[in-house]
Amino acid sequence: MLPKAIRKWIIYVEACESGSIFEGLMPQDHNIYVTTASNAVESSWAAYCPEDGTPPPPEYFTCLGDLYSVSWMEDSETHNLKKETIKQQYEVVKARTAPLNESSIGSHVMEYGDKTFKGDMLFLYQGFDPAKLNIRNRPLPTPSLKGAIKQRYADILFMWKKYEKLNVGSEEKLRALREVKETVLHRKHLDSSIDFIGKLVFGFEKGSSVLGAVRGSGQPLVDDWDCLKIMVRVFESHCGSLTWYGIKYMRAFANICNNGISKTKMKEASINACDGYDLGKWSPLVRGHSA
Repeated sequence: MLPKAIRKWIIYVEACESGSIFEGLMPQDHNIYVTTASNAVESSWAAYCPEDGTPPPPEYFTCLGDLYSVSWMEDSETHNLKKETIKQQYEVVKARTAPLNESSIGSHVMEYGDKTFKGDMLFLYQGFDPAKLNIRNRPLPTPSLKGAIKQRYADILFMWKKYEKLNVGSEEKLRALREVKETVLHRKHLDSSIDFIGKLVFGFEKGSSVLGAVRGSGQPLVDDWDCLKIMVRVFESHCGSLTWYGIKYMRAFANICNNGISKTKMKEASINACDGYDLGKWSPLVRGHSA
């Protein structure tokens, strides 16, 4: 329940698979309204990237924002919030984040919780800038998504752009290249080891489909959240940190729990899948690499 001093909340959540945080869990009678950058099964997208249609200044070689986040913030910055409702902004942000003419780009903005007060004006939640009193509210143009990338590849793009800008033959450039290669190799290791664990646990033919199974609308990601934490720790102990990239496999670990797999069986599968892998910098004990 909300603190007594707060009557209603709006929550904006930017994260990959952010819908999974609330699916089947968010009450509809608590005066809390939530919108998320994506549904429960997809990545969110980076914006203002170096190769985007609206790139950052040349001295920057990283993505500067998230498509969903910049959409709602730019909308709020350019509108008279005494004349725009929660519902109106949701529809604008939804359209900007998943443009109809770009079927392979963007994510599906979702809403959860109490939808009874979507007719409220936004200034009640975000405040009001008197300078925008006479602004005529108009839809923001759909940004160019040329060069847009999924969030989980934004760090690779940054590392690669950093590598490109360094002097040829310098030790710094060689270190930057090693960092890219190590990161890509660890990601491939995560992909293959989790796939193999699925086959060891559920059988060669069913492994991948069971790990990737999506529950019906209104059902939470997992029934036993403690089990989910345990399965992740077991995997990381033997196969290395999931890192930001590997968190996309949280559904796989949830499905392992939902199918009643024991900690002992998961440990055995993880050892068999990752035996001999040098955790090194990918150890979950290394600061910055723990999930």
